[in-house]
Amino acid sequence: MLSIELAKELGKYLEWEPTVGDLTIVFNESGDKITEPIIPRHEKEKKMVLSLQKIGDLIWIPRLARLLSELKTRSPKGFVLGYDQENDEWYYNDGWFEIRAAGPEDAAARALLHFFKREK
Repeated sequence: MLSIELAKELGKYLEWEPTVGDLTIVFNESGDKITEPIIPRHEKEKKMVLSLQKIGDLIWIPRLARLLSELKTRSPKGFVLGYDQENDEWYYNDGWFEIRAAGPEDAAARALLHFFKREK
């Protein structure tokens, strides 16, 4: 699962489109964390998901597929998201730069942030 810190940072660049399989995390006033998966019923009733914003700070955790789709549109020659078993790390490599992380979502998110910050 994508780390909360990276999800917050990506939220500044990615349009929030909840889809089945995504997660939302809400922190209420007392600091309690409420994790809600987006399920088919939520997709039909987006108001219910968006109403979570009224509870507190809402963080959207996109699926790996969404991150990969975004990378596909930005990587000029294609890319590899792979696992380095020897170092127990996931990596993104497109021939121009490489990013390593503990999980595939974090590697993809860091690569996306690289593109977003470069576009600025």
